[in-house]
Amino acid sequence: MNNKGLFKNISLFTFFNLLNSGIPFLLLPFLTVYLSPEDYGLVDIFYNIYLVAMPVIGLSVVQSISRFYFEKINLGPFLTTVLVILCVIGFIITVLSTLLSSVFSDFLSGHNIPGHFILIVLLYTLFSQVSEILLLLWRVSYKTVQYGIFRVCKTSLDLGLSLVLVIGLGMDWKGRVFPQLFVAILFGIIAVIILYRKGLLLKDGYSKEYRKEALSFSTPLIFHSLGSSLLGFSDRFFILFMLGLSDVGIYSVGYQVGMVMSLLQNSFNQAWVPYFYQILKKDQIQDKIKIVKITYVYFIFILIVALLFYLTTPFIYRVFIGKEFESGISVVLWILLGYAVLGMYKMMVNYLFYLKKTKIIAFCTVFTVMINLILNYVLITNNGIVGAAQATLISFVILFIVVFVISKRNYKMPWLLKV
Repeated sequence: MNNKGLFKNISLFTFFNLLNSGIPFLLLPFLTVYLSPEDYGLVDIFYNIYLVAMPVIGLSVVQSISRFYFEKINLGPFLTTVLVILCVIGFIITVLSTLLSSVFSDFLSGHNIPGHFILIVLLYTLFSQVSEILLLLWRVSYKTVQYGIFRVCKTSLDLGLSLVLVIGLGMDWKGRVFPQLFVAILFGIIAVIILYRKGLLLKDGYSKEYRKEALSFSTPLIFHSLGSSLLGFSDRFFILFMLGLSDVGIYSVGYQVGMVMSLLQNSFNQAWVPYFYQILKKDQIQDKIKIVKITYVYFIFILIVALLFYLTTPFIYRVFIGKEFESGISVVLWILLGYAVLGMYKMMVNYLFYLKKTKIIAFCTVFTVMINLILNYVLITNNGIVGAAQATLISFVILFIVVFVISKRNYKMPWLLKV
């Protein structure tokens, strides 16, 4: 792909991700008015438990699609194998969770969280991951329009139903969570139908060889993904246990505003990875110089954007956010910078993904999580919800530095050339 093609796909991914993320952002004025901080806290806890369940269900095997697509594989049997692994593991974990529901219920009820939360999250996670198989396939093959339409339709239906239930019927947190589960199941089924009609799901397509390859790549990513989830959400649970559910809701709104940087860096990375892998395969010095230049420019650009966006924060809170959540504005800058640095990290960790060194990635993530947990406790104790945001930024900076050094050693690039 040439520069024009890369820019086109980055633009399309950014447009659809903006549209997809803009819909829930526009929902904030309604949710923060019709839901109490406690209810919004439950909605956020639901999503963050999902982040923990996601790598466990299916053993992160769905992530192998983005790497093995560029290998000489038979795509139909490979996708069939991935789907079978996902469904079998997901079914086993869901059944076990149901059997142990009384244990979860006793623990969660002490913190005002319903016991059936876990079961709902697991079902939501399973069907969301089924959809992700199709979305990942469209991403790596640059079927950007199909990718965007599918995601936007899914989000629009989800949030449309939420508006009806929360505003029209006056439901509490259930009016936001239940539509997510329903839509995940519906679009998971639609994804399977699309894959089947394209001849990519085969009745006899399950392959033990592909199972071994996919799991050898993805299993270490369980620790990486779990670690990434802990980095992104452990602060909520520290706030829940140390400050209370209301503070979780206030913090979560500020966090969501700051996560606009996640939208930007995800859009770039989605378009960048296939192009990046193709360039590395060529192993040409001029191409490597080009990658280094793009990387440095991107680092500067994303940090500047984070600072510029922060200037709009007072306006966003004044216009879009309910008054009960105003104190959360204090966390936005830290989250903006944190996710800008996370975008820089993704540029570097792609080298390790390309080399299939997923064990190293997992080690780096777990190491950073341990630091993050300590920082959360210390900084929340001293600075409240602001301390949680500060812990997030510091942890992402450490993760970026560690991965930059390791990637630099494992894959030689002209980092010291004039750019």
